Amino acid sequence: MVSGGPRLGQIEPRERVGAQTGRKYEYQYERTARATLELLADGPKHICVYCDWHDDYVIEIGDPPTRYEFHQVKGRKSSQGPWTFSEFFGVLKKKAKAPSKKPAAVKVGAIVPLMLLHHTNFNDNCAGLAFVTNAGLDPALSGFLQTISGADNETALPEEAHIAFEHLARAYTAADPKIAPSAANLFAWLRGLKVHTDQGQLEDADAALLELADVVVEFSEIELLQRQAKQIAREIVNQVRVKVGHSTTVVPTSDDQLRRDKGIVITELLGVLSLSAQAYEQLKAGEGRDTVKNLSRLQRFCLKHGMEDSLVHICEFKARWDIWRTIERHFLKNADYVLLERKAHEVLKGGLTIERIVAEAKDIAKQFAGLTVTPLTPEHIMGLIFSLAAQSEARSDT
Repeated sequence: MVSGGPRLGQIEPRERVGAQTGRKYEYQYERTARATLELLADGPKHICVYCDWHDDYVIEIGDPPTRYEFHQVKGRKSSQGPWTFSEFFGVLKKKAKAPSKKPAAVKVGAIVPLMLLHHTNFNDNCAGLAFVTNAGLDPALSGFLQTISGADNETALPEEAHIAFEHLARAYTAADPKIAPSAANLFAWLRGLKVHTDQGQLEDADAALLELADVVVEFSEIELLQRQAKQIAREIVNQVRVKVGHSTTVVPTSDDQLRRDKGIVITELLGVLSLSAQAYEQLKAGEGRDTVKNLSRLQRFCLKHGMEDSLVHICEFKARWDIWRTIERHFLKNADYVLLERKAHEVLKGGLTIERIVAEAKDIAKQFAGLTVTPLTPEHIMGLIFSLAAQSEARSDT
């Protein structure tokens, strides 16, 4: 699919506030930091998280040409209660069947109207919108959104929701400038809107930091004391703060320049976690999963056995093994594969030096020569050995 629409660096944001202080701003930075930690996960294909550029944070996703998910973050004190329909959309929820004499005026500063600008500005490059808050939604609002997400189009809405939607669409299409070009566009946009409630802590700064610290440990599996994990969480939040504070980006700018100015990419997180970015790139070239966890496990293994200088090559070997295994495993007899793993395990049990592992890998490769279309090289065997080493370092096994 070819993506259409302007890139993030081609349009000037509606405002450039810069870094601010206070818990509401810290809450925004913390939720942005939490989003950057998703870069450590293999599942979502996150490329970069932009800080306070066109929205509180924007996640760049997918293969080139990439697209953007825009996130609006709003902290709210518990004494204020849940978000209401009017606060969210800027108009009251209409219940009467008869249409009003004229379209309702949309309240300035409402949440959704500002978010919908991203669809207008970025067209197909807008992959979606999300609202992130520590609070909840009023039942009238949450029920309306659930009904919208479950309907195929606006005509399929039940009567109560249809009345409310028609009133909303009339207000948005009559605004100057228009907030939505048509009721059909508005329905499609609202149907794709994500709302994340009860996220993070606004009124307890220490609890907010602990949440981030736990995610750091979960995603990276680095062995950390709580104090160390909290310090890493602080550093990631500070990275966000620095990016938010950057104010000299000249528009239009390239994707690469905007990432440097306003974005956080995985190599920056690896630096905070004291993990090798070069070794990460080698592992990422393979077909394995849990790349960051495997990197931290292998780094831990290498430190224990005096192999720190070989980490990048070890990660390269593991990546080669992952690719070989993906291609050839189903063509190798099960008994042969079990024997291959058993011999690799035996190497791990012996005196572990690079020299011994290289020698053993050469012998094993000779024993299994000719069994597969893709030759099984000593490098593949070393990758298998270090793959098993990573498994032995898994936190659940320690």
